[in-house]
Amino acid sequence: MSRLTTQQRKLIYLGAIVVLLIPIFLLGMPATTEDEGGSLAQLRQEYDLGETSLGDVDPTSATMNLVLLGMRGVATNFLWREMDEQKTTKQWAQMRATTESIIKLQPHYLEVWRYHGWNLSFNVSAEWDGVSDRYYWVKEGAKFTMRGSNRNRKYPELYWDVGNTLGKKVGRSDEAAFFRKYFRKDPNDELYLGGPDPDINPENKDNYLVAKEWFEAANSAEDNMRQHIMMRALFRSYPARSQFDYAQALQRDGLFDEVTRIAWKDAFDGWTEDYGRMEFQTPAGPLYLEVNDLDTELDAIAKKNGATKEFMANWLSRTQKVVNYRYWRTRALSESDPLTVKAHRELFDGERLFKEGRLSESEATLISGMETYEKVLDKYQTLMIEDLSIEEGIFAVMLLQKLKKLKGEELPERYPLKKLFAMHQNRVPYLQTEFRRRFLD
Repeated sequence: MSRLTTQQRKLIYLGAIVVLLIPIFLLGMPATTEDEGGSLAQLRQEYDLGETSLGDVDPTSATMNLVLLGMRGVATNFLWREMDEQKTTKQWAQMRATTESIIKLQPHYLEVWRYHGWNLSFNVSAEWDGVSDRYYWVKEGAKFTMRGSNRNRKYPELYWDVGNTLGKKVGRSDEAAFFRKYFRKDPNDELYLGGPDPDINPENKDNYLVAKEWFEAANSAEDNMRQHIMMRALFRSYPARSQFDYAQALQRDGLFDEVTRIAWKDAFDGWTEDYGRMEFQTPAGPLYLEVNDLDTELDAIAKKNGATKEFMANWLSRTQKVVNYRYWRTRALSESDPLTVKAHRELFDGERLFKEGRLSESEATLISGMETYEKVLDKYQTLMIEDLSIEEGIFAVMLLQKLKKLKGEELPERYPLKKLFAMHQNRVPYLQTEFRRRFLD
């Protein structure tokens, strides 16, 4: 080899490179519609390691990563710092552009999508004064996370985040009354012609029902990939919880008809038949939460798991308490009862008549509602120790006190819901403040 000239050595090296490129090309040849590709492509396909198996592919993102080579991390850190600075100085348009650059560099980094989606919906939206402007940024955050779920279809967290934004942010924020209306009739009439934004609500449904669909998608993804947000029993409960939220929202809107009763019936069925029959791993073995016969049914589960009945019962109780299973079961069952629907309607109408200044009608309707509500509590006694049920009953008593005071009278010795009011005297001072805000301000 030492007798070879420099030019000859270069030719030999070049030939060796060409020869080595042949197996590299054969191994790394990409798959096509007509060919499975090389060995590496086949392995990526077999073990779902290719980018296409994660979700939609952005050619621009792939090009940027190729051009930057090993400098991608440096560029990403710079962009994150720049985005934080733009957020501090409220340069929203520039911050949005910087965010787009970040996701081109980190399209499959889960926290990029989670953080920026949450930031747009919860932080950036709060910086605006107009409610319609806030809603726009809530939508932008949800849409951003939806894009992330399309790029990363395996991650259950992203589907859950979309459901959380559409459910909690739209339905429970201070602007919820406006946001829920905007969800079905977007404030941008010129663009959406009096309908919803089809990107987030293509079928013009209630926000909680759309959130429910995203939570169901999260559960489907969780079947194949573990989530890292919360305890699995809690995570899997969110589709059913969204149905609860929907039914409660109908009641807050003053709807106490068959539609609301059926919404609660669907909630009960989803809680007991779907969620209640899902298996969850515990130290006592796998169990499901819809166990009503502790003697026969639980005994069979314990034998199947090779555990004692007492050990099984302990873990069943602990898991049920974590998700408040027994309460929501009773609540949904009671709310689907026509007697409960009647009680809610009369209490709501009593409050409405009071605010309209129709005091005599308000008192008569309120007392009738309190009597009906007392029957509900007698029928479903676990509601006597539940916060929302307690508050509704105590507010009714406080309103009756106010009506009597306006007439120069005192509460009679016996009145409906007196037992509930006496049981929870420790709550009265706090609830009086809320009562004044709700009825007198």
